[in-house]
Amino acid sequence: MIEKCLYEVLAFVVYFVCLSFFEWWFHKFMFHSPKISKRTFREHTLIHHQEFKHEPESYEWHAPREKKNIAMDWWSLPLFIATLTPAFLLMQFVTKLPTYWGGIAAVVVYYAVYEFLHYLMHVPGRYAVEKTAFFQFVKEHHRVHHKYMLRNLNVFFPFADVVMGTYRTATTPARMDRIAQAKREKVQAAAAVLAQASTETIASTDTQTVSPKQKQPAKAG
Repeated sequence: MIEKCLYEVLAFVVYFVCLSFFEWWFHKFMFHSPKISKRTFREHTLIHHQEFKHEPESYEWHAPREKKNIAMDWWSLPLFIATLTPAFLLMQFVTKLPTYWGGIAAVVVYYAVYEFLHYLMHVPGRYAVEKTAFFQFVKEHHRVHHKYMLRNLNVFFPFADVVMGTYRTATTPARMDRIAQAKREKVQAAAAVLAQASTETIASTDTQTVSPKQKQPAKAG
């Protein structure tokens, strides 16, 4: 029993580290690319990043703004568990070691920490964790991501950012500023197109199509 628990704890640690790469991939190709999911791209890049920019006055929530588009959808955690469960079961089958529940626990904890800290980054509260050096570091780390959208793709555990070469600090060279500006301009253009399309859709539904009346033949005098 003790040996089984130790294997599950070890699996939790290993999978927790691996989830940094899963988050990195998901953030880059689901949140910041429309190729796989246009809806996810719109909700995150075109809405969340436009409402919460990298400037301090915009990065944090202030009344009367709505607290929308900060947390993921309620079904995100079940989706992540369902997506990763086959990998956990396969690993347990191949290694013949009890590691499945360690993987599930890692997903739940990683997701909970992600959502909690990410929410506090944009909507400050009165939690003790906000005063810690760790939180101040990851908050600044994520704020830089709101300036360089394809950098700092990890929210609170930037291990994959370091390994994949996407880790950036606030003192990024001027060249990165130009790249970030070009990215922001593309996003703003996409947002403008989306807004225009929505306006045209609303206008088309409000307009009634009236068939032209047929001309009556002229009567003989």
